[in-house]
Amino acid sequence: METLGMRLKKSRERIKKTQSEICKLLGISIGTLSGYERDYRKPETEILRKLASLYLVSTDYLISGKLIRSSEDSNYENSEESSLEKEFLEWIKNSIGGAFFYDFDSAPDERKEQLMKDLRYMWEREKDGSKTKESKKKLEDF
Repeated sequence: METLGMRLKKSRERIKKTQSEICKLLGISIGTLSGYERDYRKPETEILRKLASLYLVSTDYLISGKLIRSSEDSNYENSEESSLEKEFLEWIKNSIGGAFFYDFDSAPDERKEQLMKDLRYMWEREKDGSKTKESKKKLEDF
């Protein structure tokens, strides 16, 4: 099972940043970030929020591995993360089509989560060029 630390490391590597670069932006030590990535330490809420922002993922994803948040969460709906999730879901709809999901609703939750992770990976690979630009801008604005 993938842990918070594993998702933190994977997310950092996906944006092609070193621990040192992230630590300088957050004002924390490499040992602290390393502890998060190895599951020896748990990040404070504010640090977790900043990491999610830098890594272009939601805090829900980092904490639980879930890719889609409830539409009932109004803070999420108004956030920048929401537009990324909407873009991702639109990509699924336009790229893959409804026929692919004929039995998605009846599939076990574990299978649904894995499918969404796989689809997100495909989407991110497709967007790789523009994602790198977004990441650089976020780091500059941070």
